[in-house]
Amino acid sequence: MFQTLSEWVSATAVTLSGRYGVNPVVFGLLYFGSMPLFALSLAWWLRRWRGGGSTTLPALTTGLLFVGAYLYVLVAGRNLPLWVYVFMGAMLLLGAVTTWRQVQAKRAPSDR
Repeated sequence: MFQTLSEWVSATAVTLSGRYGVNPVVFGLLYFGSMPLFALSLAWWLRRWRGGGSTTLPALTTGLLFVGAYLYVLVAGRNLPLWVYVFMGAMLLLGAVTTWRQVQAKRAPSDR
């Protein structure tokens, strides 16, 4: 079963890659490779915010790491269907709301 599933994923990735011009390996590397850097930049942003310093550069860095893989799809992709844009918008909105809630929770002084 696992072999059948992996063959289907591979065939689908190759087909979609050729059709839309987006390399799934590059997307995966950008997406998963940016996660540790995103976490570090988010911690940097929180430290600056808590300390009352300038948060412009940490916020820009965090934002760029957050959208980097999706920017690749928008730049490299061609003839993408509308649902891809809707899906990416929904994913970005959900991720932004979740991240903002985490920032707010960590910024607030703990009552523990």
